[in-house]
Amino acid sequence: MEVLSFKKANCKNCYKCIRECPIKAIRFKEHQAQIIADECILCGRCVRICPQNAKQVRDDTGVVKGYLKEGKKVIFSMAPSYVAAFQVSGLPAIAEAVKKLGVYDVRETAVGANMVKREYEKLVDAGMPVIISTCCHSIIRLVQKYYPSCIPCLAPVISPMHAHAKLIKEQDPDALVVFVSPCISKKDEVDQYCKGDSVDCTITFDELYNWLEEEGISIDRSKEDPDHFRSRFFPETGGILKSMDKNPEYRYIAVDGVENCRHALEEIEAGGMKGFFIEMSACQGSCINGPAMPKHHQGLISAQCYVEDAADPKKDYDVSHDVAMKKNVPADIPPRDMPGEAAIAEILAKIGKVHPEDMLNCGACGYSTCREKAIAVYQKKAELEMCLPYMKERAESVSNKILDSTPNAIIAVDSSFHIQQFNRAAYHLYGIDPGESMVGKPVGDIYDEAELIQVIDSRQNILSERCYMERCGLYVEKSIVYDMDDGLLLIFLKDINAEEKEAQRTAAMRRDTIEITDQVISKQMRVVQEIASLLGETTAETKIALTKLKNSMAD
Repeated sequence: MEVLSFKKANCKNCYKCIRECPIKAIRFKEHQAQIIADECILCGRCVRICPQNAKQVRDDTGVVKGYLKEGKKVIFSMAPSYVAAFQVSGLPAIAEAVKKLGVYDVRETAVGANMVKREYEKLVDAGMPVIISTCCHSIIRLVQKYYPSCIPCLAPVISPMHAHAKLIKEQDPDALVVFVSPCISKKDEVDQYCKGDSVDCTITFDELYNWLEEEGISIDRSKEDPDHFRSRFFPETGGILKSMDKNPEYRYIAVDGVENCRHALEEIEAGGMKGFFIEMSACQGSCINGPAMPKHHQGLISAQCYVEDAADPKKDYDVSHDVAMKKNVPADIPPRDMPGEAAIAEILAKIGKVHPEDMLNCGACGYSTCREKAIAVYQKKAELEMCLPYMKERAESVSNKILDSTPNAIIAVDSSFHIQQFNRAAYHLYGIDPGESMVGKPVGDIYDEAELIQVIDSRQNILSERCYMERCGLYVEKSIVYDMDDGLLLIFLKDINAEEKEAQRTAAMRRDTIEITDQVISKQMRVVQEIASLLGETTAETKIALTKLKNSMAD
């Protein structure tokens, strides 16, 4: 199972994880972020930065619980940053709490750190030109995948976790070793280098903290630790260097944060360096600022104070062992399909980036430059729609096309009664030259503000009301809608002038017909009276028929 994955349901297209990822090992497809396992260095920054908690770290607590349920002899190896994670002075306080879970024993990985730093000192004394520390697995993955030419500079020494677990196995062959740390990449290191050899499982400080809470076990922080050791400096930036005996012919440099480490590796790649020991850690602040520290833990300054209070620059562990300390790191270069300039230009053109001034490099998509984003699109790591300026322009373009193509006049007015939108039909309705921009002008110049104020005050929209507009000399059907959320008034005017005039013409024809019918009836009655004696019955029938005709026309 992968160490790090995304929860599909929670991703909200914010691209924050891509912006934060120092090596862009995240693919965005169909509105869903995905980890690219081959490229990821497991620094965990996407886990910490995600506002939707969409990143999921593999939880191995269940594996450890299984060991305990089976009655196995489980020994915890606690990474030195535990003092900062749990705000304790040393091992006794945390060991007492952890043993209540059924764990056989709790020991300090700082013992393994002491073993490792001795190997580092041997490499310095042997004159290895440039030595990069190998405690941080994320840095090892970074070098393997992106700076393979620097692999010869990696100290060929196993990590403190690995060394300490080997020592525990040497001392207690039947024990199962569980490493507890602030780092998620250690889970991958165990999978890659330690299974069946030393570490049987690893859980994070965050997972241990939740487990203790779940069992209702509290930590007695009043317990003091009388012992303080030099190797406890390891988890802070420069802590490895503080733990080492220095060779005056070497320069000792500490570099933290992936970006800074990349710059340092590029400098090493350039060549010409000699006599350097470089401590590298992927996290800024090193392990006391790891991605799996408990969420309640204090800030970097307080964490460093806990570490330094628990350490002693003059006292080392006295460890003798037969543990093999050598480590070989192979290259692990992920496949990369790089586009040519023509392909990059074609992709940029699709999102309207043709000229240098179009390259905003705003970073909203998560990539530093438009060119870098285009390469990611080519590699199927990103989508065209991730470009915010492009999508904004496209949305505005569609909106403007709809506004300009509608036959009805549309006028948008802000809360200060200034025109914000005036479409083509509105220019035509008012007989205004389209070259004269109406945006920003007072709406009172063309429309009665009193009516608009009434709509705002009453919160009653006007819908499909017919009226005659003297300003235009036209009959219109008007609707006025007030958008309270945006403080906008939307005026819709439909030209019904031709329809209204046709209705008036039809009404006039009806009136003329009724008048003519009345005249016919009157004349006919006069004739009837003159010949009444001859046509009595016929007169009555004619009157009835003509009256019906009149009533029909009136209807």
